Amino acid sequence: MRARKIFGVDRAVLISQGFHIRRAVALCREAGVQSYGVGVDEPHDATWYYGGVRELLASGKAAADALFEPDPRFLGPREDGITRALASHR
Repeated sequence: MRARKIFGVDRAVLISQGFHIRRAVALCREAGVQSYGVGVDEPHDATWYYGGVRELLASGKAAADALFEPDPRFLGPREDGITRALASHR
């Protein structure tokens, strides 16, 4: 939500851990950001298993957030750095 409202992002490519990417893409799309995700493979060590368990809980929270659509509390002031950077490369 912050990326869209503060930075003006309407399209994004997300790169994150494989177990996390589906939630990240879903949250972006819910916020109105057209997104594509690339999940990075990781070794299945203790950190990976911890992340998987955490992701189960975080996915439930994300679903509740999407369902009830709470507004973020602290968005911050609008910034145009991304818009300026993209405009300079066109």
